[in-house]
Amino acid sequence: MHAEFDLRTAPLARWTLVRLSESHWQLFVTEHHLVHDGRSTVEFLSDVLGQYSAEVSGKHFARDAAPSYEDYVAYTASGEYRAIVAADVEWWREQLDGANFSIEFPGLGSRRSALFDHRGGQYRQALSADLMDAVRALARESGQTVFSALLAVYAELCRRHSGQHDLVIGLPVANRPAGFERTVGMMVSAVPLRLAVDPRTPGSEVAADAMTAIFDAIDHEAAPTQDLVKALKRSSRGLVNPLFNIMFGMHDGPCPTVDVPGLSVDMQVALSANSTKFDLSVVVMPDKVLHGDSGDRAYELVWEYSTQLFGPEDVELLATQFEALLRAYVADPSAPIGTLAPAVVAPSVRDDRAEHEGLRTADAAASAAAEPGQPEAESVADGTRPAPAADPGEYSESLWLQAFRDILERDDIDDDTDFFRAGGYSLLVPVLLSHYESLSGWRPPTSLLFEFSSPLQLEAASAARRQLTPDLQR
Repeated sequence: MHAEFDLRTAPLARWTLVRLSESHWQLFVTEHHLVHDGRSTVEFLSDVLGQYSAEVSGKHFARDAAPSYEDYVAYTASGEYRAIVAADVEWWREQLDGANFSIEFPGLGSRRSALFDHRGGQYRQALSADLMDAVRALARESGQTVFSALLAVYAELCRRHSGQHDLVIGLPVANRPAGFERTVGMMVSAVPLRLAVDPRTPGSEVAADAMTAIFDAIDHEAAPTQDLVKALKRSSRGLVNPLFNIMFGMHDGPCPTVDVPGLSVDMQVALSANSTKFDLSVVVMPDKVLHGDSGDRAYELVWEYSTQLFGPEDVELLATQFEALLRAYVADPSAPIGTLAPAVVAPSVRDDRAEHEGLRTADAAASAAAEPGQPEAESVADGTRPAPAADPGEYSESLWLQAFRDILERDDIDDDTDFFRAGGYSLLVPVLLSHYESLSGWRPPTSLLFEFSSPLQLEAASAARRQLTPDLQR
């Protein structure tokens, strides 16, 4: 069930208690990111559980007061803090000069759509305690951190699949000024960390470079995303992040200690909401985050991905390759990183890529035909997107069907498929209409889809509407 928050009404948190059996209950906690970040969640749950424990045991619960979020907002508006922001923005502007802000995996997944719809999937990967013990030992020996080693391996995996040596990867940072460690509110930010990965460089040196980049990023974490976008003269098209499309972060704040009389409690962090803000985002969580002091030394990686670009098999492959690279790095950290686990390379282009290449070819041909003096493209390969009709009033009967299949990502859709029964929902309607506009050159009114919800009905309704409103043709 997907239920939106009303941003005008507090609280932006939802608690749902489900009774599964006589003595088994499940509590779902959903919070809007406007009010909570990871550190806030730990503080908030600690207070809730502490208060509950006190209530059932007849004790008094008291917690030292922490600065309010209003205090934090006031501080961020101060001249002192604005000077820090200005300096950090300038530092990032210099660091990111000439950077490529997107990482593409051409041998995996599907062709990128101009319309990012935020639908996502999740894959959870367990890294054994034995493996992570070896990573920790190597980190101590080399004077680095576990996270820098994991980031170096992730960057090498991205390099192999993308062919790019200069990478910009989003890094979540706490962004909490001193004194606000226990304040509940949204403070976390993300910065565009830049890494240059040379396959000839020893893995240990790549990890050292990653650690330096991480510490530099933390030292300049106050730069707001919107200020960076302006300073770098970037723009956002199709609802995508203009600074990075790939993320890698760590959530290492442990869940609060659960000691509630009469209850045995198990917590699970980051249940999938079937959504994503990025093409690919990995969150590293030590087992202590999931199970507190009772956890072992294992780690869990949560891979969130755009279902527009990747399928479950693509992400499972990436996760498997990540672990193979990590094991190879631990076994021989002085080896050139590009030689580690040589079988871990971008896979051969899948058969369905031929269709995607045809789409690009057709798009290029259509663009060329639109240029003055260029001959009109004579044909379009089978299975590719047809170019818009020269006459805007001319109607193409396949476009609604194609738009349904593209946006809902289902091949079993036919002319009689109802959009909403096939998985569509109200927030997806503007995405579908925009996609149809890109195919046909005509923007249907939003009400049309709520009145007619199948491709066959929409074809007839669109043709009629366009004939009645020729002045709206584009």
